Amino acid sequence: MSLTIRGDRLIVKVAEPPTEHHGLHLPDSYAPDVMGTVIAAGSVRDVQVDDVVIFPPSAGQVVEYENARYLVLHEDELIAVVE
Repeated sequence: MSLTIRGDRLIVKVAEPPTEHHGLHLPDSYAPDVMGTVIAAGSVRDVQVDDVVIFPPSAGQVVEYENARYLVLHEDELIAVVE
């Protein structure tokens, strides 16, 4: 990939949301905290490429690049980094 990110932004490949939980079908309106993998990081302090991060569903801006969907968000929008 040849994207260059600016400032304190991250580009995240979002994981697919679950469609079932304990055998129950989850409605499309179900919006748990979202997880994804960082594929590019600007001048951020606590996050690196390949880190798995958790963020609220309303965070960031969805972009499409080479037929794939990514999320661009600021570091301060993250809830946690999975270690």
